[in-house]
Amino acid sequence: MTYCIGIKTKEGIIVASDSRTNAGFDNVNIYSKMFTYDVGDRTIIIVTSGNLGTSQAVYKSIEKDLNDKNVIKNLNTCEDFDQVAKYVGGLNIKHSSPKGINTDTVLLGSTFIVGGQIKGQPMELFLVYPQGNYIKPADSKPYLVIGEVKYGKPILDRVITPDVSIGDASRCALISMDSTLKSDLTVGPPIDFVVYKKDELKITSQKCLNLNDKEFSKVSGEWSEGILKIFNSFPRFDWEK
Repeated sequence: MTYCIGIKTKEGIIVASDSRTNAGFDNVNIYSKMFTYDVGDRTIIIVTSGNLGTSQAVYKSIEKDLNDKNVIKNLNTCEDFDQVAKYVGGLNIKHSSPKGINTDTVLLGSTFIVGGQIKGQPMELFLVYPQGNYIKPADSKPYLVIGEVKYGKPILDRVITPDVSIGDASRCALISMDSTLKSDLTVGPPIDFVVYKKDELKITSQKCLNLNDKEFSKVSGEWSEGILKIFNSFPRFDWEK
């Protein structure tokens, strides 16, 4: 399983993904689930959850199309992010269901979060489904999550609003990932973590974080200490006296 987060703020976009794949208790591996393209007039960040074979095939096709001068459609030729999302969705179907959308599409397909910006256009964030269709996040909740979402989503629901700062959104993403790591053994480090600031057209920060990395361990440790401090401050029940 996996856990991936995409958050769009007024100041920029944050994307995070874990790196664990699990095909049984005795077959655990590490694969990056993030693809970044940071060239010229566009910055594109993609993360994925689902069938590993399909995800890797999609990423390889993206790279192949970028290097093939005879290919008409690739990340460079997409005129906007709707076309980027449609392009990724098409590759998803191509590799999961070569004969078209069928019952195998969901089983063998993958889900993608695609975010970034093309020069002169607004920042965008899309969720691309195994069937190839895609959606944007709700204006009131400007984030997307895929994979093992149940452990990390509650903190996002409480913190991520349309007015959240890019710094607070980044810390919230790390706390959300930390909560999932602690509760689900199928999600594991290292964590690919990218920050993109609006209109810069280049990735502001890209890191591969382990549990002992200073930034991650500080946020995780202080969050845990803060929760325990608040928990211990609750008033006692009458029957406890």
